[in-house]
Amino acid sequence: MEDKKVRSELESYIDSYMNLLPDMLKQHEGKWTVFAGKEPLGFWNSLGEAAEAGYEAYGNVSMLIREISQEYIKYGKYGKPVIIPAKYLKDLEDKLN
Repeated sequence: MEDKKVRSELESYIDSYMNLLPDMLKQHEGKWTVFAGKEPLGFWNSLGEAAEAGYEAYGNVSMLIREISQEYIKYGKYGKPVIIPAKYLKDLEDKLN
């Protein structure tokens, strides 16, 4: 049941991202953003900065961290996947705790 809830949340974050993407591209192309609701938390220069801000704002919950990129217009709402090494996430968790 938890997996369905997480997938549903992530789908809603992706849909929000896609709805706002044309406007975000005008001012924030190339930046990273965090969604854990219908609006972006903010905009950062790197994945690491966005991940840290998302974790600090929301804690250990499902969230979407994405670059603001034309790629999602070209490839659709899933775009090309971003791979985050597990070690990076563990290091981030250790740093924030």
